[in-house]
Amino acid sequence: MSRRAPELGARLEALGRAVGLAERRCDPQLLAPARALLVRAATRRRLSPDSTVVALAGGTGSGKSSLFNALTGELLAPTGVRRPTTSRSRAALWPAAPAASGAGVEELLDWLEIRDRHVLTTAADGAGLAGLVLVDLPDFDSTAAAHRLEAERMTGVVDLLVWVLDPQKYADAAVHRRYLRPLAGHRDVMMVVLNQIDRLEEDAADSCRPDLIRLLADDGLAGVPVLATSAARGDGLPQLRAALAERVSTSQAATARLQADLDDAVAALDPLCSPAPAGKGGRNAARDEERLVQALAVAAGAGPVADAAGRSYRMRAIAGVGWPLTRWLARLRPDPLRRLHLGSDSAGLSSRPAATGAQRAQVSNAVRELIRERSRGVAPAWQASATAVLETRQQELPNQLDQAVRSARLSHTDRPAWWAVVRGLQLLWLLAAVTGLVWLAVLAVFAYLQLPGPSLHLGRAPVPTLLLVGGLLLGLLTSMLARPFISAGAARRRARARRSLDAGVRQVAKDSVLAPLDAELEAATAFCQALAAARR
Repeated sequence: MSRRAPELGARLEALGRAVGLAERRCDPQLLAPARALLVRAATRRRLSPDSTVVALAGGTGSGKSSLFNALTGELLAPTGVRRPTTSRSRAALWPAAPAASGAGVEELLDWLEIRDRHVLTTAADGAGLAGLVLVDLPDFDSTAAAHRLEAERMTGVVDLLVWVLDPQKYADAAVHRRYLRPLAGHRDVMMVVLNQIDRLEEDAADSCRPDLIRLLADDGLAGVPVLATSAARGDGLPQLRAALAERVSTSQAATARLQADLDDAVAALDPLCSPAPAGKGGRNAARDEERLVQALAVAAGAGPVADAAGRSYRMRAIAGVGWPLTRWLARLRPDPLRRLHLGSDSAGLSSRPAATGAQRAQVSNAVRELIRERSRGVAPAWQASATAVLETRQQELPNQLDQAVRSARLSHTDRPAWWAVVRGLQLLWLLAAVTGLVWLAVLAVFAYLQLPGPSLHLGRAPVPTLLLVGGLLLGLLTSMLARPFISAGAARRRARARRSLDAGVRQVAKDSVLAPLDAELEAATAFCQALAAARR
């Protein structure tokens, strides 16, 4: 199998890559012939590569068994005129070369499931046929279904097929339509023999062969060698032996057969490739990606969670810098983030609102639109594969979105510097108010005891009253002045939380939708490239 073996090996390797990429993605029945060919090719290239298996095929009464006996020079096959006489395949081996009689041929025949085998010892005109394994097949039109199945099986595995026709049936439309025309792709590994020409007048014999050549050309078998023979008289047998010897001497029949089978396998997989290569989609692909991210953000509750982060900041800020006499009220209300089981100290699943049916539908629609846009020019089988993969991934999206929300930076742990300033001022105003209150209380006790008390005035206003009222008013005023800063900080916190949430959601979209989709599209591209490499 020498001269074209490297090319065949490269093609088979490329077909193997293509089949591997299409596994679990495309129709198994469509891939089955290619898988079977890869197994058959590996076995045939290993078993007795210097042998050439030639099968004589034909219908009842074509005389192929007589031709088999004439070629071998021995009466190995029973012959008949009207009814089938070959019930199972039988083989004759030309033993001139050591490889033809070695264990390799025996193992090859075991693989071919040919039990009836005969090693020739005194084959007539056997020069040049060393390594030939000639097989007599059951009749294709046998009334026994087992015979027909055996003949069809063997034509799928032999290296060279010699189709034997008789003058009465060579133009039968059923023979050409059912048997010969489907073999058009294997014309390089076929020969046709017009047998039993001894039954024709000389003029009729001369016209039958050109007519058969014309019919074969109509079947797509132009160029197939056509020989006229007579097993009874020996006409054309030297030419047939010479043609077989030429095929055997080059040891190329097995390789040519595998090449032809490979052509058929590649053609059968062509529907999995479209004329346009797979790519990143049309001009709307980026728009559809953004639509998907937005739909996922809505389903994840990014907006409400970001609002909760802003409210959480506001509550903590009020509790930290608000009026000391009222800020304790802020601590009585639950933290919005903790209510959702979110934040740095939360554990387990969050309690954010689950996505509604409408939100889930928006996600599904966005995924379908993304598949449709990015898979423009991809064969339908790969689009279906991508859809199936992403439908499975969509079932995991709720948990992944929840994890993205929990991983986002939501809680506020650091304290801005201005909080300390305001808090210090609030403590100062509170101290002033408490001092004024205590002073007034002392003055009240002295007045009750009718004793002169420590009184101090600033202008006409008592200092204790100024301290009490001023401390309270300045505390309220400081709280009011801090509110705009708190609101601005809450807005920044909300915006920062939303950016973090959007980044997490975008990562989920990339990992669970875009990356799997790209993997499917890249597999489609690699498949078509491998299939192109497997093409002759």
